[in-house]
Amino acid sequence: MNQLLENAMQHWNMVAPAIDCPKNRQDYETLLANIQDAIELVENRTNSPLIGLIEAMANAAEKYEKNKLEALNGGAIVALKYLIKLHRVRQSELKEIGSQGVVSELLNGKRALTLRHVRELAKKFDVSPNVFVEE
Repeated sequence: MNQLLENAMQHWNMVAPAIDCPKNRQDYETLLANIQDAIELVENRTNSPLIGLIEAMANAAEKYEKNKLEALNGGAIVALKYLIKLHRVRQSELKEIGSQGVVSELLNGKRALTLRHVRELAKKFDVSPNVFVEE
């Protein structure tokens, strides 16, 4: 067995928890805090050995978000409300889809999402447009 693999195996029990996909909201929040701490340690040093760890943690967070979105029942508006809460976005910060009044109407079911809204929201939240398409 090569030395690199042997070293990884020796330390895996300390590394694995940092890059595992969160199982619940608390684990997810902890992961986000760890990502933030690691980013602050790196301080724009592109050659830092922590870059790979940050990428692995970000992938775990993304996987959790994707799984959570797929598990939501209730359609596009429930998904939109979840993403707004998850990313701590205010209605006024969704200018891509219209005024705060338009956003409010969408969230209250008084207006339907248009194709343009779906595209803009998918881009803003970095999710598949399918998240906002009703079946």
